[in-house]
Amino acid sequence: MTEKLIWDEWAQRVYLTWLARDIRYAQVALLEIRTRAGQTPPDPLVWIPLETFLMFSAKVSKMLKPVALDNGRPKKAGPKQDAYDRRKYRGECLRALLEVDDSSPLLDRKVRDASEHFDERLDAWTGEQPRFTAEEVEAGGLPNFPLPPMRRVDSGSWVVEVAGETLDLRAIEIELRRILDKTTELESLAALEDPGLATLLAGLPPFPTELRLDALTRRPDEDVRTGIDVQAAAARQAEFDEAIARAIDAFAALDEQNNDEPMTDASESESE
Repeated sequence: MTEKLIWDEWAQRVYLTWLARDIRYAQVALLEIRTRAGQTPPDPLVWIPLETFLMFSAKVSKMLKPVALDNGRPKKAGPKQDAYDRRKYRGECLRALLEVDDSSPLLDRKVRDASEHFDERLDAWTGEQPRFTAEEVEAGGLPNFPLPPMRRVDSGSWVVEVAGETLDLRAIEIELRRILDKTTELESLAALEDPGLATLLAGLPPFPTELRLDALTRRPDEDVRTGIDVQAAAARQAEFDEAIARAIDAFAALDEQNNDEPMTDASESESE
């Protein structure tokens, strides 16, 4: 890679606040899943929040372990190789920081992939189904007819099934909560109730730490006025002091003028 891989305080703040954002949105969707799936009979619209949950948990998963790494590092040096290196390094830093290993349920993408590519499951099912004839029906020799790919939620075990792949919602919920707790512990902005505001503030350009007001001087042996034109600064200060004095005199004169004006009796004004 031609450029140095960077992971500093600012980069960490950006990624952690975005992770917290996506986790919070996934948690909101999970609450709605529990409400809809827990009804009797279950609300068929449960798949709306479920798809939302799968989407945001997938975002968290890809932030921690980018999917673009599966095909290996591009052999040719250039932008694609640089992008691969940055994604790989970002994932490694986040997983180490948040203590996420390969056994994390968040990194299991089978159900999310099955849901995202459900059309392909339907292609396989419709394309491979036997088309039997009237003669076969009359002869009683019907071929086996495999079940279609299913999408369902078991509200008892809180397991989601999509095209034969299963996902334990409870395990995902626990892991999301653990990562969010760790994220807010490491980055105070991630604890903001408004995730959008947190990501906005985190994305502000980083200010050099050595120039902050609470930073130690960078040149302890130099006078704090080094590099300043003392005479010009003194002249500007004198001009400022004179302007303040004139303003004070003007306000004092105005106040004195208001005090000297006679008070008009309200009853006399009304009779006139």
